[in-house]
Amino acid sequence: MVLTSPVASTPSLGEYAATPDRFDECKTPGGKLRPHWQPVANYLQSLGNQGMNERVATIDELVHENGTTFNVDSEEGRLVRPWRLSSIPLVIDSASWAKLEAGLAQRTLLLEAVLEDLLGEQRLVKEKIVPPDVLWANPYFQRAYHQMPSCGGKRLHITATDIARATDGTWWVTSDRTRAPSGLGYLLENRIVTTRVFPQVVRQCNTRRLASFFDSLRNHLRSLAPRMRDNPRVALLTPGHDSYREFEDAYLARYLGLTLVEGTDLAARGGQLNLKTLGGLLPIEVLWRHVSDRKCDPLELDPDSIEGVTGLLRSVREQSVAVVNSIGSVMAQTPALLPFLPAASQLLLGEPLSLPNVATYWCGGKKECDYVLNNLDSLVIRPSFVVSGVPPVAPSTLSSSARDELVAAIKDKPREFVAQQKLAHSTTPIWTNGQLEPWFLALRCFQLQTANGVEVLPGALARVSPREQELDRSHASGHLTMDCWVSSTQPIDTETTLLPPADAKIVLKRSGDELPSRVAEHLFWLGRYAERAEAITRLLRTTIVRVAGENELRDMPEIPRLLAALAAIGQIEPGYAVTGLDGNLPRVEDMLPGSIMDRNQPRGLQATIRSIVMNASAVRDRISIDAYRIIQRIGSDTMEKSSHPGENMGRVIERLNLLITDLLAFAGVASESTTRTHAWRFLQLGRRIERADQTAELLDATLVNPVGNETSVCEGVLDALDSMMTYRSRYLNLVRPAPTIDLLVTDETNPRSLSFQLHEIAALISQLPTGAKIVGLGADEKIASRMLHLLRMADPVQLSEVSGNKNRPHLERLLEQLIRGLPSLSDAIAARYLIHTGTTQILTGVGTPELD
Repeated sequence: MVLTSPVASTPSLGEYAATPDRFDECKTPGGKLRPHWQPVANYLQSLGNQGMNERVATIDELVHENGTTFNVDSEEGRLVRPWRLSSIPLVIDSASWAKLEAGLAQRTLLLEAVLEDLLGEQRLVKEKIVPPDVLWANPYFQRAYHQMPSCGGKRLHITATDIARATDGTWWVTSDRTRAPSGLGYLLENRIVTTRVFPQVVRQCNTRRLASFFDSLRNHLRSLAPRMRDNPRVALLTPGHDSYREFEDAYLARYLGLTLVEGTDLAARGGQLNLKTLGGLLPIEVLWRHVSDRKCDPLELDPDSIEGVTGLLRSVREQSVAVVNSIGSVMAQTPALLPFLPAASQLLLGEPLSLPNVATYWCGGKKECDYVLNNLDSLVIRPSFVVSGVPPVAPSTLSSSARDELVAAIKDKPREFVAQQKLAHSTTPIWTNGQLEPWFLALRCFQLQTANGVEVLPGALARVSPREQELDRSHASGHLTMDCWVSSTQPIDTETTLLPPADAKIVLKRSGDELPSRVAEHLFWLGRYAERAEAITRLLRTTIVRVAGENELRDMPEIPRLLAALAAIGQIEPGYAVTGLDGNLPRVEDMLPGSIMDRNQPRGLQATIRSIVMNASAVRDRISIDAYRIIQRIGSDTMEKSSHPGENMGRVIERLNLLITDLLAFAGVASESTTRTHAWRFLQLGRRIERADQTAELLDATLVNPVGNETSVCEGVLDALDSMMTYRSRYLNLVRPAPTIDLLVTDETNPRSLSFQLHEIAALISQLPTGAKIVGLGADEKIASRMLHLLRMADPVQLSEVSGNKNRPHLERLLEQLIRGLPSLSDAIAARYLIHTGTTQILTGVGTPELD
């Protein structure tokens, strides 16, 4: 497609040049603006070029602050990409939408009937409407799905339909999503961001709101509970934090007030599905699963799955838990089923299919296969039985050898391929490079089936691309998205909200025992990594400030000790701390800034920041939005704006200052905005254990073996541990080892001292649940008590004494005991509270992942 739109001084839809041979959503074939686009056109005209670019920047900033990302698979592995949202919405008029809405509702009823038949009576197969091989040759069909009970009388509760508009303006269905359709959370995020940027235009277009749909969704999930319908526990089962659904699942769980769980959080006992928590097992009434059907239960389905729950199918059969969508619903989204849906509609619904499929041919039939082989250039080829992230193959773009290989594969296993007619997508205006351009459009619509019928979400997840063939891929492939507005001729609903009714009764409680152990583990390590990052950054700043000063390195005895400390905590190579100052290795001035961006050090700053982001992402539904935004900023700023060798040292120091500020901001939000439940305790436990470990390593590297003039060494240590101000207030300018050791080791009033950390650790452990009463202390309590006793019995004057071997033996022995004991304490806490969360090993399979 040739884009001929001139660069305009203002974003004028009047001057927007639509593609002549395509249906354009904004303009008629005669070039006139469609009436429902007029409010958008007026507003864009009033903004001007600069105003529009400012709105684009605001949208990007909001998306970034909210941490809106998605994970994609590439040749480099799993990548995290930012979500991309257009600054111009898609507007659909109410009349067009009403027709589309009716077709989507009918299609949902049809897919429900088809699925019920395939997993039950199988009339479609018996009456030869659906070829038997579409079912029996499908590797994703499991006998366990057959006659599986439904919940609420339905198997399909939430479905999605991918559609595109042809040149004549007709909507065509390209595929269905019935397993666990994705995109609902991103659609909601698009609306929230766009509404904040263009609130006036949303109202002027009389845009139908989305809140009523999500309100119906939440109420429907609650209504499916077999028991406890007043306030049932509804959980959203996510594949895990490394899944492409990571952001969306956490977003939906937070928005709808659901419990976000992974398979390792759950346990089936006696036919009842339960949430494993620190306080014991809690029954789950409704499970909204976003895990593949075959991975739901390793006992009866895929034995290698770590995403599901052993015994889940038994719980479903005993109808003690409602699973949405029903296990086995993947069968209704089989691409090979599409050609047979029109006839199925006549049989099961007694009416024609009003929303047509794009022409689809299953190669398992000889006639269809011959047609496909004779018309390859006008078709695209897909797998028959799975919806994957791999784009369809366009034979017309293949080399002769690749084309021959494809033909041979179809002839060898024809049942494994379907072909679809190439569809000419409609276009819509996009603001890019300072001008309006027509990009190709595809939509994903969402439907909710309840006891009262089918409710279609008034909008869609819209994707646009300048390259038409890219729209054939999954929505998680990195395209630009749009907010889809459905204009209404009636006043919009402004009353619906997801807030609970004012008269709703709820039992007051202050417990925190319902914390899943997996969540506790991530919070524990989030605390550890956040504290580790702060310790590394402070030590780097302390060292670089001195290196950048006017004194010669040979005149600063603290530099070798600080370098040794950096090596001990894993920021630089140990060899440099030994020989780095003798001229055989890169200069310290070059090495230290470079170490900030070194991603090869497994315990260095870059790796630590990545671990902070990873653990925070895994529990983003459990931490505040402000805290998560801080973490997102820490991750992006550190990884994208890292220092490099030769950079101005002043800029390096300023970046370290900003990083420390962000880390302190996160610590402050976590401390002052987190209820004192077990979630907060595990976060604090991680922080205290890590701070004690980092402090002990630093003191061991700097003060155990004294140098001739220890004043500068003590000052460096006090700076690195943020205790210089306290020291000066007590002892003015006289810096000596004994008071330094007292302040940093034995002073329980100093939040940076070892004694303070152990005192806090012991107090936190004592508040954790113990389950059945045991005699005596647990292993973790014993270790913590033993180390706290050592510190309380230590004499700071004795610790500062230097022996004939020119070292401080009492301090060295104490620090060695702490350096050995702290990892043992961490292991003991994990063994007592976290070990039953299961393996964190990621199993990789052959082929491509299923995508919804």
